[in-house]
Amino acid sequence: MERPYQRFTMAIIFMPISISAFPCFADDAPRSASPVLTFDAERLSIPFQRFTTKDALGRTITAYLSPSPQDSKNPIPVVLWIQGSGSQSLFSKMPDGRISGGMQNLLFGLSKSRFRVLCVEKPGVKFLDSPRPPGTAEKASEEFLREHTLSRWAAANESALAAVWTLPGIDKSLTLVVGHSEGAIVAAKIAADMPQVTHVAPLAAAGPTQLFSLAELAARPRPNDQPGDAEKRRDKVFADWKLVQADPESITKFWMGHPYRRWSSFCQENSVAELLRSKAKVYLAQGVEDQSSYIGELDVVRAELTAHGRDFVVERIAGADHGYRPVKAERAPGKPKEFEDLLDRIVTWFLK
Repeated sequence: MERPYQRFTMAIIFMPISISAFPCFADDAPRSASPVLTFDAERLSIPFQRFTTKDALGRTITAYLSPSPQDSKNPIPVVLWIQGSGSQSLFSKMPDGRISGGMQNLLFGLSKSRFRVLCVEKPGVKFLDSPRPPGTAEKASEEFLREHTLSRWAAANESALAAVWTLPGIDKSLTLVVGHSEGAIVAAKIAADMPQVTHVAPLAAAGPTQLFSLAELAARPRPNDQPGDAEKRRDKVFADWKLVQADPESITKFWMGHPYRRWSSFCQENSVAELLRSKAKVYLAQGVEDQSSYIGELDVVRAELTAHGRDFVVERIAGADHGYRPVKAERAPGKPKEFEDLLDRIVTWFLK
């Protein structure tokens, strides 16, 4: 069973194909309008082209874009993928030497020349970094610990997306941002910050502050619980949060696998507010048996979007976990079919 803070990560194997000093802590820098991108000359055994660009904070951002389809005669849109928590790279090396990738690879497989897939490496993370345990920052670089706040991570993604919009052959009238787990609130924030984003899919973590989810997950009934035990666990979450608030910029004090600086950034914001601030169409999906994000998050954001008359699709998937797999089903190796099927439905909705 995953710990609540471990936002879901997964490696997908595919066949290879051709294809500074720390900045200040200020998170309120203006977004750059049209970043310039430079493609990397190095050929990587992944179905993406690596490029770099500068963001509004002056950082060099590394990102990956699937190649332009040779058979595409008209401009096609871009789909930005945002992974969950942790300091692992988007790609990792398997024991047999092959390179595996996360859900961006599933999106690439679903693209079929209809869109290009964009994904961004977290600042402070290098290609193929694979620290253990995944989903946490316990073995992260100091740069990552300083850089990984909601605002700074969103800025990195926004600069890469703005840079890709400048490329020929990109349809700027249609853009989808998909974020899973920790990536859900990042996706929602990007959609709010960038009005050009037309569709957003915050998956398995959209809702009010993550403190709500952490507290409710802690209070779930456990074997051998005595009266009052669940409430004590809920109270401890809020007591621990007060410790975070007492030293919100610390990168040396950790709570549930992440530094206080990360928690103080992410927990003071929420997906509901960002989605209501955006104009994008919304696709929500969460497994009822999710042990990493409380299912009540989905109900909160659904109610808020309904109350405000927003255009959205919602999937409340019975029997499914954080990665949309049936909890009672035997886990087969290879591609997570249920997640792939969900992404396929989202892509169909986006291109409809």
